[in-house]
Amino acid sequence: MLIITEGTYPYAVGGVSSWCDAVIGGLGHIDWEVLPIVAGSKRRQQSFELPANARLRRPIELWSQDPGPRRRPGRAGASRRLQRQPDSSHRPAASIPEKLLRGLLPWQGDLAELTAALVHCRRCPADIRRAFRGRDSWQRYLAALEATLALAHVDAAPAPVYDAIEAARLYQLLYWVARTAAVPTPPCELLHVTAAGWATIPALVHKALHGTPLLLTEHGVYVREAYLASVRNPTVSRGERHMATRVALGLTRAAYAAADVIAPVTEANQEWEQGLGADPAKIRVIPNGIHPRGEPAPLPNAKRVIAMGRVDPLKDVQTMLLVADEVIRRLPEARFEYWGPPTPGEELYARACERMLRQLELGERFRFMGRTTDPHGVIRSGDLVLMTSISEAMPMTLLEAMAQGRPAVATSVGGVPGVLRGCGIVEPPGDVHRLATAVVTLLRNPELAAQLGRRGHERLHERYTLRHCAQGYGTLIDELVAGAAA
Repeated sequence: MLIITEGTYPYAVGGVSSWCDAVIGGLGHIDWEVLPIVAGSKRRQQSFELPANARLRRPIELWSQDPGPRRRPGRAGASRRLQRQPDSSHRPAASIPEKLLRGLLPWQGDLAELTAALVHCRRCPADIRRAFRGRDSWQRYLAALEATLALAHVDAAPAPVYDAIEAARLYQLLYWVARTAAVPTPPCELLHVTAAGWATIPALVHKALHGTPLLLTEHGVYVREAYLASVRNPTVSRGERHMATRVALGLTRAAYAAADVIAPVTEANQEWEQGLGADPAKIRVIPNGIHPRGEPAPLPNAKRVIAMGRVDPLKDVQTMLLVADEVIRRLPEARFEYWGPPTPGEELYARACERMLRQLELGERFRFMGRTTDPHGVIRSGDLVLMTSISEAMPMTLLEAMAQGRPAVATSVGGVPGVLRGCGIVEPPGDVHRLATAVVTLLRNPELAAQLGRRGHERLHERYTLRHCAQGYGTLIDELVAGAAA
């Protein structure tokens, strides 16, 4: 079985990586091959040692030593707006860039043309560089881009006009889509993709060539997170924002169409998937699970709040700092610990959080602790777990808190309300006052905190153990493999 990851397992810590490690190890009778897609030109170190039944393949590196066309063919003109030559009445067949463009950028892309282009890249990898480097290819791409941006759809706002820089960036992105499709994939009985994004590309080609069944697990909704990322940075141009979200939408629609089964980790994802056109008959929700570790220890009553996760804008660490500031003003003995490293590529955000910490003058009352190899021990040392994310699916941190009998205060995103029903406090994302009030309430009422922690521990055993999760995937994998064999 081939599992394709994107920016996560086994090189990064986080909920998706922990899930991969747990499921692969929990299905020990299956031989797994792990194919990671990673950002190239960076030194990588494995954060997870693969189980004995798994083998790591060479990663697919994006944006690595060869970044595609070294210069943008043609001239942009003084205004930096798109310039193209007059249409010819005798155009050759559409090139790879044109097919990828028409498959990914429209609101409803041509999935058949996209698949055909990706398959061609796999069969004829030498064609890719030639297809992107010719002057004629660039001019035809510009014509196709102009026509694509002019397409109207009732559900979509009008597309912006791309300037020359934005057009060149999209051209390079399409080149890397083609390069990703060209990477060979090993023979396997089942393809398992952990995100409806770049990881879909090699799986889609493999299925088109060999008919291998494809299982898609969605943790966070890929398109939703692309939308959130596009608005976080106000300096991003309209063209770049349009490009990022439309390509994410195109890859997501392709993943949903090609998948034999879509297995979201929460019902909240299912609503997004159906809204984006996924066939409801394909969807089977399989919640995350962890292995419980004995009975939980009593609350230490140390007024210590634990947060765990990557330092990332989606975790909204800056809201957490404001929550801590209000809690400490109301309860000066409270202490906060944030465990987890910055997400690769988000180092600027991490530094902004550290600068905000200094400005708030919280001192040792809020500390960034870095990476931990003992999340259960860290959670056990606290009185409650705090999560302020603006986007989640089904966070493993909450399950780890439940395993240790610790209550959680969290934001009402993704599947969080369902997980914490009756065993935690859920408040709107970004609402500093309500989140702070919930934290103060539990710190001042250890009996209530202990009661919620016990309920969480019971709920975990009923619904969210690794045994339940692994059984769900084991049954589903057996069905898909048997169906393909038949």
